[in-house]
Amino acid sequence: MIRVALFAAFIQGALFTNAFSSVTSRNRKSSSTKLHVNTNKESKAPPNNKAAIIFLHGLGDSPDGWSKLGEWLPNYAPNLANLDITYVFPPAHNVAITVNGGEKMPGWFDVFDWPIGIDARDDAKGLAMSVKRVEEIVNELKEEEGIDPSRVILGGFSQGGAVAVTAAYNRRRKGATPFAGCIVMSGWLPLKEYLDVSEEIAKATPLFWAHGQQDDKILYEQQVFGVDKLDSLGVDVTAHSYPVGHESTSNWEEIQDMAEFVESVLCRTEDDDDQKYDYDSMVLSPEDAEKNALLYYLCSLPIDESAGVGAKNAAYTSTL
Repeated sequence: MIRVALFAAFIQGALFTNAFSSVTSRNRKSSSTKLHVNTNKESKAPPNNKAAIIFLHGLGDSPDGWSKLGEWLPNYAPNLANLDITYVFPPAHNVAITVNGGEKMPGWFDVFDWPIGIDARDDAKGLAMSVKRVEEIVNELKEEEGIDPSRVILGGFSQGGAVAVTAAYNRRRKGATPFAGCIVMSGWLPLKEYLDVSEEIAKATPLFWAHGQQDDKILYEQQVFGVDKLDSLGVDVTAHSYPVGHESTSNWEEIQDMAEFVESVLCRTEDDDDQKYDYDSMVLSPEDAEKNALLYYLCSLPIDESAGVGAKNAAYTSTL
C-alpha cells in the first residue's frame, strides 16, 4: 500500500509539473496528435529538408507536457529553423497500472515494479502494441507528408523513452529502414534479454540519452546499463547526466543538449550519409506490423508458456 501511495503521489506531481504547457496542434488523428512547425515560412523546403520528431510523453501525462518542443529546440539550435519539421505527440491510451492498484491512467504499457531499476519486469505485450503504434505513425508520415523514416527521430520521456528505444533498435524485421535518431529522456531499455539490433541500424541510428543522477523513479542505473549495452552493440551513443531527479522540461541544460543532438542529426548534408535506403520496398504492411508486435510478446514468454499460444495470439488486437 505504501508503494501504491508513493506512486500516486509521483503521478500527481508529474502532472502538475507539466501543466504549464498547452497543446497548439493543428491536426488531430486517432493515432497521434500532430504539431507541424515550419519556422522558415517564406522558403519552399526541398524534400531532403523535411523531417519529423515523434515524441512520446511519460506515464500519467499527456502530449501537453512536451508540445513546446517545436519552440524550444530551434531556440537552442537555430539551424533547425531552416527545416520543415513535423512534430508528432501521440497520446497514450488509458491502461491499468499494476503499481497503481490496477487503476487506469494514460500509459504505454503496464508497470509491475516501482521504482524502475534494471531488474524491473516488462509488459512485453503492452510494449509491442505501443511499438506497433509508432510504426503506424511512421507509415502515416511517409504516405501523407512524404517524410522518409530515415528523416524521423523517435523520442520519449520516461515510459515514452522506453517505447522509443525499443522501436528504434529492437527491430526484428530484416531490412527495416533505420530511423534518423533516437532520444531517451529519463527512460530505460526494456526487453534487454531479447535485444536484437542489426548492424545497419546500429550504424545509422545514433542515440541521445539524458538522465537525472538523483532520479528515484527511473533509477540512474538504467542509463548506465542501457548506454553500455547499446554502445557495445555498435550504437553511436551521446549520454548526458545531470544533478537532478525525474524531470526534463524544467532542466534547460538538458533541452539544450537535446537540441544540439537533433541539429547534428537532421542538419547533416547528403555527403555525410554513408548509406541510402529504399523505403518504398521496406514499408510495414498491417500484417507485418502485427507479426512484429507478436514477436515481441512471444519472445518474452518462458518456453512452457509460449507453447501452443500461436493460434490464441495470432489475431490479437491492440488493447492500448
